[in-house]
Amino acid sequence: MPKWLVSLTLLIPLSACQLSPQGARNTEIVKGQQDPASYHYLQLDNGLKVLLLSDTALAKAYASLTVKAGYYQDPEQMPGLAHLYEHMLSKGSQKYPDAAEYKQFLADQGGRSNASTSAQATNYYFETAGDGFEPALDRFAWQFIGPLLPAELVYKERHAVNAEFSMKFQDAFRRKREVMRTLFNPEHGYRKFSTGNLDTLQDSENLTLHKAMTDFGQDYYCSSRMSLVLAGPQSLAALEQQAKDKFSAIADNCRKALVSQPAPLLADEPRQVDIKTLRKRQRLTLSFPMPSSQVGRDSMVDEYTEWLLESFNPNGLENYLREQGWVQSLSASISYLDDKHELLSIEFVLTNSGKDQQSTITAATHAYFQMLREQALNPSVFKLFARLSATRFDNSPEHVGADEVRQLSRRLLEYPASQVLSQGYLSSGFNPSALAAYWAAIKPENMLVVREGRNLNTQSREPIYQTEYQRALIPDWTLAELVFTPPSVSPYFAEAETHTVANALQHQSLAGLDIWYLPPRRSADSYTAITLYIDSHSKGADFDALNALREKRLEQQLEPILEQASAADIQAGITATSTGMRLQIKGQSGNWSALFSDLLGGLEKQTLSDEAKKQTLVRRINALEGFERERLTVQSSRLLDHQLGLASLPSEDLLTLRDLQESDYNQFVENYLNNARMTLVVYGPVPSATVDALGQRVLALQRNIQEQANATTMWDGEWPTPLQTRMIEGSDSAVRLVLQPKAQTLDDIALVELLGSMLKAPFFHQLRTQEQLGYTVRAGAEQRRGIHYLGYFVQSPVASAAQLHGRIARFNLDFLPSLQALTQMEFDALKANLLDALRQGRLNSADMETELRTHIRYGRTLDWQEQLELAIQDLPLETFQRGATSLLTLPLNGLLLEAAKG
Repeated sequence: MPKWLVSLTLLIPLSACQLSPQGARNTEIVKGQQDPASYHYLQLDNGLKVLLLSDTALAKAYASLTVKAGYYQDPEQMPGLAHLYEHMLSKGSQKYPDAAEYKQFLADQGGRSNASTSAQATNYYFETAGDGFEPALDRFAWQFIGPLLPAELVYKERHAVNAEFSMKFQDAFRRKREVMRTLFNPEHGYRKFSTGNLDTLQDSENLTLHKAMTDFGQDYYCSSRMSLVLAGPQSLAALEQQAKDKFSAIADNCRKALVSQPAPLLADEPRQVDIKTLRKRQRLTLSFPMPSSQVGRDSMVDEYTEWLLESFNPNGLENYLREQGWVQSLSASISYLDDKHELLSIEFVLTNSGKDQQSTITAATHAYFQMLREQALNPSVFKLFARLSATRFDNSPEHVGADEVRQLSRRLLEYPASQVLSQGYLSSGFNPSALAAYWAAIKPENMLVVREGRNLNTQSREPIYQTEYQRALIPDWTLAELVFTPPSVSPYFAEAETHTVANALQHQSLAGLDIWYLPPRRSADSYTAITLYIDSHSKGADFDALNALREKRLEQQLEPILEQASAADIQAGITATSTGMRLQIKGQSGNWSALFSDLLGGLEKQTLSDEAKKQTLVRRINALEGFERERLTVQSSRLLDHQLGLASLPSEDLLTLRDLQESDYNQFVENYLNNARMTLVVYGPVPSATVDALGQRVLALQRNIQEQANATTMWDGEWPTPLQTRMIEGSDSAVRLVLQPKAQTLDDIALVELLGSMLKAPFFHQLRTQEQLGYTVRAGAEQRRGIHYLGYFVQSPVASAAQLHGRIARFNLDFLPSLQALTQMEFDALKANLLDALRQGRLNSADMETELRTHIRYGRTLDWQEQLELAIQDLPLETFQRGATSLLTLPLNGLLLEAAKG
């Protein structure tokens, strides 16, 4: 997804905001009129940049710190060291030496933490509820003031890094990236292996891993290379005091300077690489190292370029290639290379006929850019883009969460503080010279080509992921003489309009159709969501296979409409459910009636060509054949759904689709709406007349409707979840286990939520940190289709599924003394922190709409969430201890995925 289409909750309408910190020059942060937060910027005496965000509606508080150091700074003999350092930083400090104390404290406060390492930056963050922010902040700051980095844990934690590497060993993106690195200058940081594994993270002849670890922090981690964001319900003054008190002690004493990167490419080197893929995928990627500068960023040259490539355009490159039958889709992305360069990549998903059209696709791409140089330098085209971008910036009066705070921390390190919210969303103005200089880099001699396919010839093997590949010269091609034009405005685009509608909640039950109108929960909110559920009256044995195929065919048939909706900043989609289909559109502004009606048209009539039907069938079969190469989290979730009666097996779907007769599919579609039960849910400031018109449009779909009870997806009684074992490919085993209370009363669900909050941190610490059973280790409260339960997932390269099952059962028994030792004060704090976390998840309009729609879907009252929170508040300690003990001593049901090793 292009950056110009990302709707961060921080990107809000333009106005000016305060700030005049002591000891720093005045910095006026550009923020939006509907932004509920207040901002304050300061720079500490040690050079640390700080952005403060105060929003009294927040139920949680957040801190995120980004360091300008990443895997580009890894020593040559130890790839992955920056990543390992990121893991180690939370494993104890001089003031808080216990390696488990930090995460346990956060869990006790209803919080969590995480970190990530990129090329030249590493981000750390935590969130917490209740009164835990100040003591959590102290623990967080001491990770940077005085990390311990104990040697015994360094050598243990490298196994966690290796488990993360192993878990993503078959990840197509990582395999492609590692081979693509071979096209770059060996001296450039992009050539480095970023993750690390046991082979790279070990003592070398002249340097131990532990010494390299301590050196890395002293060399690159210093306050003037850090940016910090604190966000919460506290006042700006209180947040500023915390920043000064906690982070002024970070030393500014980096021993090494950050070295500038050399040119990304070398002259006279092969520019193409062919990659043999594990799955049936045929892709062509054209990439260009591009110049990066603050002038270009202010002019939004990369966002404008992405928009020109990706926005729906009947006279554009993607539509032309589709009409030729060569590509299924086109996507553009821009990624970081270094402070002066970025990488523009245009990826084409090829059809069978397109796999031999590399030269013609390349020629058409360069012809499109030739048109851009001639026509897109017209200020009127840029003005359209800037108007769309500013409208998106004007469309999100949202409260921040963890993702937005982390993003702010990274942006504060990269951009001027005054532009930390608006950079990339509000242009400094049309700058033809900046655009011309940027597009000048899109030339044949600067082009890299990556081809992907299962049947490509290869002669080399990449050593990290063992991917087969071959470097080659780019085949000759000649600039095509084609007629293209830039994109135009989407017919579904509408200027942002914030207003209040006085309509009250309405519910109308008709034959075959329920209509719910849910007015916005807060005033002056333009967020709108329109959702239609179609639930089949009867399901045959092949329903899941045919329904999933219908979803893919509808997506392809309606793709022009979906893309035009996306160009108007509207999220539109069609999703297959276990009982039918869900159609949804949502956003801050749009021509809702026209878009919804156009999408419904796809349900009424099939318009795909025979060739397009064949392509979708082949792609669906390929996806099912690749199921065994999916991550174990994905595999186990689908297989558990099968155990619960929610989904068929992929192998069953494969049998259906391989023998599919189009006449049978056509009959399935013809009968799809017969006696189907439909539910229309409209949320937002939509006039009653429009809601009525939408309902009438849905009624026009109905066929052979009889009065019947509203379809529901919630069960009565227990799930059929016996323990099952399945053999899988690969070297890792995994378990996905379930402990479900016998009833689903509010008190039972409250107990599950509280118990999940209590045990997730010790479970992670014991199985992940201490025992290193695997990288993905989690336990906590979960739900599937309205059923709440205690869920466990562990993926392990060192233990069998049976061993993991036994270890989790032992953990539950070992946890009982902690449960019985819980004091009333601790229990009250557990409740308060859980309630804060639940309320934080309901602050924004999209979350509110999803919650209310879910209650309707599962036959709950619309105030169900408030009732659950009351049940949590009122649950007695003795009742919780008794019920939790009973639950933890039940047999673990679910799924064991056993790796067929050796």
